[in-house]
Amino acid sequence: MDESKVVPDRPTQSISAEDTFERDVPLSETEAMIRKLAELTSAASRNERRIARTAALKLKTAEFKILTRSHTPSFPPSSCEELTAIALSLRERVALGPQQRFRLVGVGVSNFLDP
Repeated sequence: MDESKVVPDRPTQSISAEDTFERDVPLSETEAMIRKLAELTSAASRNERRIARTAALKLKTAEFKILTRSHTPSFPPSSCEELTAIALSLRERVALGPQQRFRLVGVGVSNFLDP
């Protein structure tokens, strides 16, 4: 049991969007979903009015193994297009072979600059 004090209204630590595919898909078929999730994450980040420095990609395999890849560029991603490009480049860092299938993908941002 966690005895830590609950702190309401604290600043957001991360923002993400994820979705599960109707059927398990190869990595090569995840681009459209990554683009959609990057849009959702980018919009939510703009609503927070904070600048995230780190972008992350989450993948869950058909065997329920969770893989994450993240990147903190020299300059924070300032647009949906930049976030999408980073997420797609992170996808290239997943080396499980073409036979591997994935059931879930997520895109997130974190490591916010102090206001």
